[in-house]
Amino acid sequence: MRKAKAVRITGFVGALCVSAALVGAAAQGTGAYFTDSHNGVVNASTGAVKVNVSDLTLNFQDLLPGEFKTNDINFTAAGTGAEDIWLVLPTDGTAVAFNGAGGASAALGRYGHVAVSSPSGDFSSYNLSTDPAGAGSAASCGTDANGHGGSNQQATSTKNSDPGSYVPYCPVPGAILLGSGLTYGQGGTAHVTFGFTKVLKSGQGAPLAPVAQFKIVATQAGISPMDVNNPS
Repeated sequence: MRKAKAVRITGFVGALCVSAALVGAAAQGTGAYFTDSHNGVVNASTGAVKVNVSDLTLNFQDLLPGEFKTNDINFTAAGTGAEDIWLVLPTDGTAVAFNGAGGASAALGRYGHVAVSSPSGDFSSYNLSTDPAGAGSAASCGTDANGHGGSNQQATSTKNSDPGSYVPYCPVPGAILLGSGLTYGQGGTAHVTFGFTKVLKSGQGAPLAPVAQFKIVATQAGISPMDVNNPS
């Protein structure tokens, strides 16, 4: 009897071990828990940066030395998100009269006055020559990253070296911020003033002719049109 009972107990323990092994294998394999899943998809589209503007042909007619005239540029944001609006000078030499680049003879220098007044800030200059010592020298006027600043000091003679006639070198910046963070339908007006300073002595009766070119550029808010990643 004892021997038979011992065999039965041994067999029962062996069965328990086999059952435990099967349960462990099931817990470690797949399908041990209930699950539910749903498929998803990632969709994407691009927004747009766009500006609508008024006529960009600015005519300044019958100018006399020391008398300046103003034209307006009306702009409206038409993109899908917040954007900035800039007045930008091209770098292909067509704005040389405004920035005196390379000392070209077409540069107006102390003979020209340019001012831009806009909702985002202002710029003014009565000496459009680029500083021969390079940008940032003590002889240059101060402008910030948005192209605002300049100088309202006017020349009294044709040379900076003449006594009492020094005027800071102050070319028109490559980009001037006109409107900032505008959303669809928002806009503003920039006032562009131009003329010949009182030191101009020649050129009487000249016909209407191109002086310089520019662009109105919309960018993503906070991005300069001069940014290396901006194709404008």
